[in-house]
Amino acid sequence: MLIGNFNFYRSLTDRNRPGGDINDVFIFNEIISLLGLQEIPLKGRKYTWSNMQQEPLLEQIDWYFTSTNWISQYPNTLLLPLSKPTSDHIPCMVQIDTMIPKANVFRFENFWVDQPDFMNLVKSTWDSEIRATNSVTKLTAKLKMLRKVLKKWSKGISKINNLIQQCNEVLSVLDKLEEQRTLFIRESNFRTILKKHILSLLKFKQEYWRKRYTIRWTKFGDESTKFFHAAATEIYRQNTITSLQHTRWQNPL
Repeated sequence: MLIGNFNFYRSLTDRNRPGGDINDVFIFNEIISLLGLQEIPLKGRKYTWSNMQQEPLLEQIDWYFTSTNWISQYPNTLLLPLSKPTSDHIPCMVQIDTMIPKANVFRFENFWVDQPDFMNLVKSTWDSEIRATNSVTKLTAKLKMLRKVLKKWSKGISKINNLIQQCNEVLSVLDKLEEQRTLFIRESNFRTILKKHILSLLKFKQEYWRKRYTIRWTKFGDESTKFFHAAATEIYRQNTITSLQHTRWQNPL
């Protein structure tokens, strides 16, 4: 897979106003053809870059290519645009349908104990009457019940992701609208406010990942949520079977 900001057009229509060099377009397409690359088309958007002006120049200069073999193996590969709270480029996500179901795993998060209603919830659940023949059975039943209660309760705590998603959806609508016409001042101002709100939500999410993994915050500084997410999942990734070859595990446990 070949991904990046190539700063070239594949067509003179890859910008919202006249311009571009037809010779550069021809050369770029020739190179793509010679390398046997297949473009993963962008779904739902026309452009990937903006100069962020009141009447912006919009361009499609970020491209995502793969091979014919990849397309044959993963025919449902999609390129999905995301919102851009800060960057002048639209971040995109390559979605691959592997048909591998996700396991429904319950994980206890350390930051839950900081929630004001957490201890009361645990105590009331644990004190519930359980009929069991012995202590081991009773303990197992209580743990299962507590797991179920906390899983349901945590959905409300995790609503931060839903808020981020909703804000990103509105931001995406405004970005798409900008591809059709210049935004009104009130629309542009609202988008600015929305971006600030998304950043504040992302800071909250960053704190979530900081508490999830035992890394000294002062050692790495205020880098990015991506780093903490990667660190938190590193052990799990190393123990995950990612592929098979001739019916043998590539990275067996």
